[in-house]
Amino acid sequence: MYVDIDTDSLVNGDDVVGIFDLDNTKFTNEFLNKMQAEGKIEYLVSDIPKSFILMKDGTVFVVELSSQILKKRFE
Repeated sequence: MYVDIDTDSLVNGDDVVGIFDLDNTKFTNEFLNKMQAEGKIEYLVSDIPKSFILMKDGTVFVVELSSQILKKRFE
């Protein structure tokens, strides 16, 4: 099943490891800084980012949608 994570991007739901809230996740900054250094972050935002999606291949999508909205889309 493919899920819309922003206006122009779809991801395969089977490839998602997790959906995380940027404000409520412990060690978020450390993790995102590491992924940024490795070139594995894709920012899909034009406004304030609210959550990120970790994929099986290590790619991280930073998105404007809240983790609650994304989780509902994956159900």
